[in-house]
Amino acid sequence: MDQRLATLIDDYIALVCSAVRLLEQGGIGRPGSNTEWACNGIPGTGVLPGGVKYFKHGYGCAVHLKRGTVAFDFGETGQINGFDVWRLSRFAGGKLGQYGFRSEAELDACFKAEVAAGSLIYSGYILHNLRA
Repeated sequence: MDQRLATLIDDYIALVCSAVRLLEQGGIGRPGSNTEWACNGIPGTGVLPGGVKYFKHGYGCAVHLKRGTVAFDFGETGQINGFDVWRLSRFAGGKLGQYGFRSEAELDACFKAEVAAGSLIYSGYILHNLRA
């Protein structure tokens, strides 16, 4: 696995975990599936503890934490470790260079190479996961 991509994925997943903990602290339970999330009836936008805003979308959520905004989707069984190149790019934002990527195109090429190498596994939906 390309170390630059591995670090970006680790940082992304860590922030997703923080966002999910904050959702739970705000009384929004973790769903058992992505469809359960989509149909849970919580407001589309809201404020979590500490004044942190969230935006619910389809199978996921965007949470505007102080460390940055993280957008994620819940997996088929509610897992939170999935990602795609778009989410990683948005997460990195202006800090893409700090991860060693000169451009979104370079990140995309690296992501595709890791998929082809089998380091990243397609989930059957739009997300990928690290090979266990």
